[in-house]
Amino acid sequence: MYNINVLLLIFNVILFKTTNSYTILNSIRISINSSQIFQSSCSTYSPIPLIDPITVDIKTLAEDLSACRYSSSDLVRWYLSRIDAVNRQGSHPLHAVTETNPDALEIANALDQERHINGSRSILHGIPILIKDNIATYDKMETTAGSLALFGSRVPRDAFVVQQLRKAGAIILGKASLSEWSNFKSENVTRAGWSARGGLTNSAYVANGDPYGSSSGSAVATSAGLCAAAIGTETAGSIVSPASRANIVGLKPTVGLTSRSGVIPISHDHDTVGPLGRTVEDVALLLEVIQGVDSRDNATQQQGIIRHQNYTQFLLGIEGLRDLRLGVIREGINITDERQNRVNEAIKLMSIHGASIIDPVNITISDDDTITDDLQSLASYNFRDDIINYLSELKNTTIRSVKDIIKFNIEHADKEFHPEYSPNQNVFISIENKTNMTTNDYIKLYNKTRLIGGRDGIDAILTQHKLDGLIIPDVTHEITVFASFAGYPLIVVPLGFNKSNDEPYGLMFAGTAWSESMLLRIAHGFEQAFSVRNTVRPKYAEQYGYILQLLFKIIEFLKKLKLI
Repeated sequence: MYNINVLLLIFNVILFKTTNSYTILNSIRISINSSQIFQSSCSTYSPIPLIDPITVDIKTLAEDLSACRYSSSDLVRWYLSRIDAVNRQGSHPLHAVTETNPDALEIANALDQERHINGSRSILHGIPILIKDNIATYDKMETTAGSLALFGSRVPRDAFVVQQLRKAGAIILGKASLSEWSNFKSENVTRAGWSARGGLTNSAYVANGDPYGSSSGSAVATSAGLCAAAIGTETAGSIVSPASRANIVGLKPTVGLTSRSGVIPISHDHDTVGPLGRTVEDVALLLEVIQGVDSRDNATQQQGIIRHQNYTQFLLGIEGLRDLRLGVIREGINITDERQNRVNEAIKLMSIHGASIIDPVNITISDDDTITDDLQSLASYNFRDDIINYLSELKNTTIRSVKDIIKFNIEHADKEFHPEYSPNQNVFISIENKTNMTTNDYIKLYNKTRLIGGRDGIDAILTQHKLDGLIIPDVTHEITVFASFAGYPLIVVPLGFNKSNDEPYGLMFAGTAWSESMLLRIAHGFEQAFSVRNTVRPKYAEQYGYILQLLFKIIEFLKKLKLI
């Protein structure tokens, strides 16, 4: 106990001088002595976390829970406390979480007891996860896509991916905010992340920073340590773009690998559900759980799907880069020289570790406006019926169609519109008025774009150069739309930070259908070789950041000495 008492004295001096906070001092005493005080429980009852929420990964959390260093109840309390501190309060509220689960602590207590009696269901047992607010949860929380039009409606059941998470023992901590209707409502939007229900989601790294994609809350909350990890959705860029800006890993799975049943749709031919985490291993662990065949989603039942129950088997570290053939997309990349230099450093390092780099490789790029318009046309055609099908199962609502949504927004214009972030509902109005696309027209355009993105696009370049994957220096590249056309997977990994403002950016990898195993291998190898995520902390994610960072390091040291 001598060393612990010395540490307490140091904390007394540092923390009291810098924060004048007796609460923090008392919390530290509780944290350090908890394992000796509470012999009958793993709970520490400490408001100060025994983890660094900014950096901790799922595997570490699972190991600590199994070792009884703290409980899932502790984790929930710690995350709820962080959400309370920075989500809607402070000088720079993040607005990343729309609501928290009022039953989260009760669920955590039950899972703690289950772990004590029967052991863990999976590595996700007792791990708090946030769910994007367009994914149904059959509990006391809302599912609204950020719109007040759906507030108060009741879903018939959990979305399939939520069912899978609950079966694995994960705790649904709350709902993450998003661009309203997944950014499928307004034209001329100046930035992402606004919804009538959730407000304006902000980057945890840059003041008033654009989170850059509809899964904005899922990305920001994960980067800021408001949850262990999160689930998002993507039609075109909605996972990989905000993940890139949030300094985390985001995986967009092949359409059909994960179910969309219970998810507020845009287009059944292009929507997919995927994980966002602080590490490649985190997203692999989540993918193992959320993927699966669902009787309510035909895409999950198609022939030729390549599924794996264990995706972490493909995480080979730096050694996984050896003998891979990777092509670098250069055409159509418009980034600063600073970022370009960073990309080149990363590519050189992958080459040093055994990857064969073909740089550049050319891909046939259509006119940017044309492919965007084509995707919009396809999504608009599908949305009309897809949203009717979703709304038809809801209870306690009169909203049953696009027309009803438009009417509601007009009647509640003061809340449903924002002059910069949601100035109109032109997308909805266009969908409601457009009747000139026939089913045959849709099939022709869908088949054409699927060939553009797949056979004549991503697959053509992979085949021509015998590649295992593509390296894309910027998530805004047309490859993101190509992957949407074809339903192909993407993954983004942290690459660096802009020197001017510490805004993060990532490096993206693309592959053919069902190539998640290869993309995870590539991404993990790169992550381990070029580890940058923890070099810059999100300045708006915590109060007393430097003091807490010191505390977390001391706690890690004590854990290694088995003192806590």
